[in-house]
Amino acid sequence: MKVLLYSHAFHPSVGGVESVSMSLAEGFIANGIECKVVTHSRDDDVPTSAPTQWLSMSAPSSAPSMSPFGFEVIRQPRSAQVRELVRWADVVLFNGASMRLQPSVLFSRKPFVWVHVGYQVACIDGLGWVDNAPAPLTPMASVRFHAKRSGWPWALKQGLKLAVRRAVATMAVDRNVAITQWMAQALPLPRQVQIYNPFPIAQFAAADTAQPEFEFFYMGRLVQEKGVEVLVRAFAEVLRRRGRGPRLLMIGDGTARPAIEALVAELGVADAIAFVGRRTGTALVEEVGRGGIGIIPSVWYEPMGGVAIELMAAGKCLIVSAEGGLAECVGDAGLNFPNGDHIALADRMQLLLADPARQASLSALARQRAQTFMPERFVAQYIGLLRDVIARR
Repeated sequence: MKVLLYSHAFHPSVGGVESVSMSLAEGFIANGIECKVVTHSRDDDVPTSAPTQWLSMSAPSSAPSMSPFGFEVIRQPRSAQVRELVRWADVVLFNGASMRLQPSVLFSRKPFVWVHVGYQVACIDGLGWVDNAPAPLTPMASVRFHAKRSGWPWALKQGLKLAVRRAVATMAVDRNVAITQWMAQALPLPRQVQIYNPFPIAQFAAADTAQPEFEFFYMGRLVQEKGVEVLVRAFAEVLRRRGRGPRLLMIGDGTARPAIEALVAELGVADAIAFVGRRTGTALVEEVGRGGIGIIPSVWYEPMGGVAIELMAAGKCLIVSAEGGLAECVGDAGLNFPNGDHIALADRMQLLLADPARQASLSALARQRAQTFMPERFVAQYIGLLRDVIARR
């Protein structure tokens, strides 16, 4: 089987899409399946403040790369090269609902699969998050929302693109993949199966430490949709109730960091919060080991929650936002709270802080639950799905 994997962003860009695409490609190769990756991101580092959805807008560079991956990576290919790659493939797997490559794929009548890692077939913006606030996640409401922001001509043009994406998802795609049950309900599509994202989580077992330095910690991008402001306000509330003592570790960087640091100063809790910036690899695992209770407070409806799975593999007791894929991934191995409610979050934080036995119990459950998210399981499900798609064609 020859698989052409499209990933709009890829290593060395850092993010959930990039990690999952790498896991899929490596898993295919390990199972004796030929795989080539097509991406429109460049072969250089992105700024630390860049979001997961970062794309290069520089001049194309279609040179393939074999090292250090063990599979070919084609960056910013030209049209002729896309047609050649599609002819080579038995099936095309899109890690994201993307119209990239579609003319060649549809014209060649090659089977293809869309993995829905966001809300691209539900709303114009594809995120359900605009101007640092939630946006509608249904087509007509999204068109009206964007018409008020940018005018009807622009909204209708983007609404037409949304309609095309929905038409492809409902009539042309061989299989739609929802990465969580949450996404299956948010995007009810025909010919849809549910397969969790294969995140590489084994490395985080080294962060399972008995004596963390910080009572609470956060790992992720410092951007508004991740709810970092909610966490800071909740932490300040915990200190107000308990007095000084607990500390919070912030692992990550992003465009909202200056505003978050200003809020920390305003609330008078700067001496209890440590910002360590962006970390990767071994340095990231070491920082996670310094944290006790992990908090993932996204205001946005996360489609899945790779960070939660990584932290469960580290044996961390978790508190996550309830709406979206985070709570589904964590299950009974953590607590949840209503998205954006910093008082409810403070209540959960105080509850666990006062109950070490419950912390230990949830940590044990987290370790057990992480074993059900080992990436090999989901790679095998993808291999079975792709073989079935080819056979049906």
